[in-house]
Amino acid sequence: MNRRFADCHMHTVLCGHAEHSIEEMVAALEASTLVGGVITEHLPLPDEVDSDRVVSMYPGELPSYVGALQILRERSVLGADLVIGAEADWLDTDPAWTADSVAAARGAGVEVVLGSVHMLDGWAFDDPERVQVWDTKDVEEVWEQYFSVWCAAASSGLFDVMSHPDLPKKFGHRPRDPRPYYEQAAKVAGEAGLLCEVSTAGLRRPCAELYPAPAFIAELVRRGVDFTLASDAHSKAEIGHRFADAAAALLAAGVTRQAFPKGDGFIDWLKLE
Repeated sequence: MNRRFADCHMHTVLCGHAEHSIEEMVAALEASTLVGGVITEHLPLPDEVDSDRVVSMYPGELPSYVGALQILRERSVLGADLVIGAEADWLDTDPAWTADSVAAARGAGVEVVLGSVHMLDGWAFDDPERVQVWDTKDVEEVWEQYFSVWCAAASSGLFDVMSHPDLPKKFGHRPRDPRPYYEQAAKVAGEAGLLCEVSTAGLRRPCAELYPAPAFIAELVRRGVDFTLASDAHSKAEIGHRFADAAAALLAAGVTRQAFPKGDGFIDWLKLE
């Protein structure tokens, strides 16, 4: 099998809104044409944010999650190319919670942490169940607030990779001119030495576009940022989804390699072709 690409963003049933178990996701990854990947379950959120556990792990599940992946890796044909990761929500209302959550994850054995912004003042702006709130918002103001929060997260030093960087466009809400936001975010990411993901999840959403947009990718490239590839898979069928399209977008921007982070700052560089 000619393996190429690594999927650096995948979820399991533990988050409460995905379809398959850890074992099923790993088996699908092994059976794919991918080099490997990073399982990145959502870290637990405060009870007041996710009391029903529909978007994050239960607080006590982190050790068993890491332990299950460690056992699977010992048995897997992927070996070290099966990486233990997590996705951490930057809570703009309580950044200290996020810092403590990431510290606990790394202490438990999580090797790669994605940073993400899904909430603004407690509003989960990308939640299909709360999309109607957009009708009460000024799109320009949401984008301005989002990128201010995103930059705070990116400069926090907590994360290895920033995920789906222009997420507010998910349902098609775009500002008149997004370029100033791209420039702001790219400058911060470049100065922080962060990786950013190119996520194909946007191709499955109403925005019908990669996260980040091509012009955003170009600005990140200008600032020296490197990229992972990500499906944000919530089912086996989504693993590696349309990675050829993501690779083509990076190649068009002059990027010739994909970052495959494996923890402790180590990155395996995979050639894009």
